[in-house]
Amino acid sequence: MSTAEYVQGLRKKIRAIPLPGVKAMAKQSPVKGIKGGHASDIVVEISGQDTDELSRLAGRTADVMRDTQGLTNIYVSMNLSRPEYQVRIDRTKAAEMGLSVAEIANSLQTLITGTVPTRYREKSEYVDIRVLVPEIRLDSREAVADLPLRTERGDILRLRDVARVVPTKGPVEIIREDQAKQVTVEADMSGKDLAGAVSRVRSSLADMDRPAGYEFNFGGRAELMSEMKDTVLAVLVFALFFSFIILTVQFNSLKLPAMILGCVPVCLSGAMYLLFWSGMVLGATVIIGMLVVIAVTVNDGVLLLTYAKEIQEEQGLGKCESVVQAAKIRLRPRVMTTITTMIGFLPLALNLGEGGAMLQPMAVTAIGGLGMEILVALFLMPCLYVLTTRQRAEP
Repeated sequence: MSTAEYVQGLRKKIRAIPLPGVKAMAKQSPVKGIKGGHASDIVVEISGQDTDELSRLAGRTADVMRDTQGLTNIYVSMNLSRPEYQVRIDRTKAAEMGLSVAEIANSLQTLITGTVPTRYREKSEYVDIRVLVPEIRLDSREAVADLPLRTERGDILRLRDVARVVPTKGPVEIIREDQAKQVTVEADMSGKDLAGAVSRVRSSLADMDRPAGYEFNFGGRAELMSEMKDTVLAVLVFALFFSFIILTVQFNSLKLPAMILGCVPVCLSGAMYLLFWSGMVLGATVIIGMLVVIAVTVNDGVLLLTYAKEIQEEQGLGKCESVVQAAKIRLRPRVMTTITTMIGFLPLALNLGEGGAMLQPMAVTAIGGLGMEILVALFLMPCLYVLTTRQRAEP
């Protein structure tokens, strides 16, 4: 048998070995101490200085999230399960022996982690020489308690003479941001009202008693959606403003642009009704759907009024007759384009494809607004045009 055949057969045997624990491990929560394993919907970042206080606040925050309807998979990043030794110094004994807390800490750091008194040079490279107690001699609590300490007078003491070495447990990792310790409490949303869940968690945390210097900040997908909603809302305001400016320049009038943009809330009422009927919640994607409705409303209003003016100038008709005739002529193209657009949004509204849940509110908003926009463009807008532009009767 050749080497290649032997290796191939060995690979087949390894693949055939059953691993019953693999699937179970995949279903477990993220590994403690490893950050960024998954993207949560709501992330509460708790920052402060004391680890025990952070752990207490994180536990209370997790309890608040468990009591909040719609939140699941509660996860706390801090895990106080790593075994360690803590040195608790008797300050009175240390002062009597002529040692300060800082001197004891520096001595222990030198003995356990080591210091670099010099470097070894080999050709053009320098290698640090670290002096420390061998790790094999620090295999128990008694070995740590027997570490020597030198006083200012030159006397040699043992650590046990001025401190106690206590076995305890500490955090697996310490996350810092802006020089402050931080703990994150994460949760996923099982329903659709993410904004409502965040509001309830905020109100509950605002009533929570906490020492000075400890802050709660929100992150995760909820924070990203909030920032995105503010950005899209600003775009919506600018779109309305510039639409009004452009229409004013085009029609050389303030009444017609105000009339066209005044029909926008009526169109959006259809979108709000369909959102309420379908149980959708407001979000950044809903504002994108509103932008689509506004664009179509402005476009149809400009075409209708421009065509009505052309008919009035060419045929010499009155404003009422010209706009009615323009609305009749625009009926077929308006219905054809709007219905095809609504059909195009239908798969997203029904959430038929993967990843369509985020865009579903946008599609529902667009369909509801476009359906109402047909009636607005063909009935309400001509009526408003006749009312706002009618000529005064001569005396």
